[in-house]
Amino acid sequence: MDKLNENHSLIKEANRLFKENKFSEAEQYYMQAAKTLGTDLVEASIWLCKKRQNSINTSSNTNSSVVTANTEFYTAENFLKQKKQLEQTQQLLEEYYQQSQSLKLQLMQRN
Repeated sequence: MDKLNENHSLIKEANRLFKENKFSEAEQYYMQAAKTLGTDLVEASIWLCKKRQNSINTSSNTNSSVVTANTEFYTAENFLKQKKQLEQTQQLLEEYYQQSQSLKLQLMQRN
């Protein structure tokens, strides 16, 4: 349970950094979480951090030029990876919901 809280904190911090447009820092937190959770669960988040960081770098390196989208980011492989991550996230969400309902029932039965 302690490891779960640690991973939750890492992801929470990574999400906060991402919202603040600190993409490289957020990526580092996602990478740490990936070591214990597995890369499948955070792969899309890491990819998005890299994409946003590249977008910032590209726009800061070009003066008023049109930035074209990199087709590498929109491949079918990346789509399938994102789909897999979403499915795994949904599965975890359903498991956590069932656990919370079970705990709620146990608590109600004790009272």
